Amino acid sequence: MEEAFPARPRVPADFLVMIVDDDADIRYLVEHNLKKEGFQTVTAVDGLDAYEKLTPRAPDLIFLDLMMPGQSGYEFLRHLQGAGHPRLPIVIATARALDPTTVADILREANVVEFFTKPFNWPLILNAISRRLNIQRPAKP
Repeated sequence: MEEAFPARPRVPADFLVMIVDDDADIRYLVEHNLKKEGFQTVTAVDGLDAYEKLTPRAPDLIFLDLMMPGQSGYEFLRHLQGAGHPRLPIVIATARALDPTTVADILREANVVEFFTKPFNWPLILNAISRRLNIQRPAKP
């Protein structure tokens, strides 16, 4: 009888996160923090750039700014849903102050799993991403 091997725990290095933001400083900050945790990353400057980078490997999660020139985050979200990616989890990040009703409406979108405002609370963001990707993060002392 063959012995079953336990499944290897899921770790950040198993996942590709796409960061979509028009602000180079924000892209760098998000990418730096995600790489520090061990995630693979790819960046895009707007929705059009992001859509082009969905292949050859689609990301496991997208960290998306809402307000961008070119194609906004909301337009990208709609494009993504209409192009066969309705379940790709998206974490929304915005500097814009939105009322609670608007935030609730955005969170009802099929792909949107989390909503954060800038400035970022990294422990909350990393916990949310890990939870969505079913990653066990080590407890920090």
